[in-house]
Amino acid sequence: MAWLSSPTGITRSGYEGMFSALGFEAPLRQHKYRSNLYLSAMEHERLDKFLQTALEAAAAGSSVLLHHLSHQNDRLVIRVKHDGSPVSAVDLQSHEAIQNVLAAHGAPVISEEGTLPPFVERSNWRLYWLVDPLDGTQSYLDHREGFAINIALCDATGPILGIVADPLSDRIFAGTKFRSPFTVSLSNLNAAKPIVPRPESRPYRLVTSWNESLSKEDLLPPSLHAEEFQMEAVSGALKFCQVATGEADIHARSSSYMEWDCAAGDGILRSMGIAVRDRDTHEPLTYNSRSLSVGNLYASRL
Repeated sequence: MAWLSSPTGITRSGYEGMFSALGFEAPLRQHKYRSNLYLSAMEHERLDKFLQTALEAAAAGSSVLLHHLSHQNDRLVIRVKHDGSPVSAVDLQSHEAIQNVLAAHGAPVISEEGTLPPFVERSNWRLYWLVDPLDGTQSYLDHREGFAINIALCDATGPILGIVADPLSDRIFAGTKFRSPFTVSLSNLNAAKPIVPRPESRPYRLVTSWNESLSKEDLLPPSLHAEEFQMEAVSGALKFCQVATGEADIHARSSSYMEWDCAAGDGILRSMGIAVRDRDTHEPLTYNSRSLSVGNLYASRL
């Protein structure tokens, strides 16, 4: 696939083409979530190539998921994790398809279904992928909407690129530090449509996980009034996408996530000036921890 017809519309090489296509003027404007800690040493066009690779990887994984969707579900389950969630043969096949595409650029991959490198090794990584090849395995096995593919490219500051693929709706949500969020079709990765968030309206919408135990009064930041919100459960990383589009106003969670569950959504939200934050400290999440666990978080567009 030729990069000249990429979603960013970049047709010139080097910094001039990057700035022109993305609407920036050199030097690059500052953004509170667009630190150049690593990108200052990386060609800007290289991030754009990572974006194209991630889109292709998401499309490859989605093809696997859609191909197997009608198969006998009880034959797909391989094992059950300690938290009770299933692992299917499709998780592993999607992981393999995504890994094969991401390998083109050499950045290491942390995948839910891959072999986890030792912390002493990955703690020195300057750039790496965080991948969930099938977010919402139970929804997939039950033929329910809500399963997705999550791919994030991270540096020391967190996600600098995020992609969430929704195979059933034929959509990929994406955003980078240098590109505001957009969607593309799985069948046409070059036809990008900018995400234009819906205007705020009451009642506000709070989206949570299906197993959320707290009430909206306990989940919401103290500055917000619970009576102005309706609370609804939504599967997987699509919660972050709904905040990006304005279909939801806040996503909050009291229990733990793994980093690959939220890094892609966080990357999309950071591309529009929002960050997923810790509910106690209100600081943006950090990644590549020893446990790879995050939790007690929220993301708000209000």
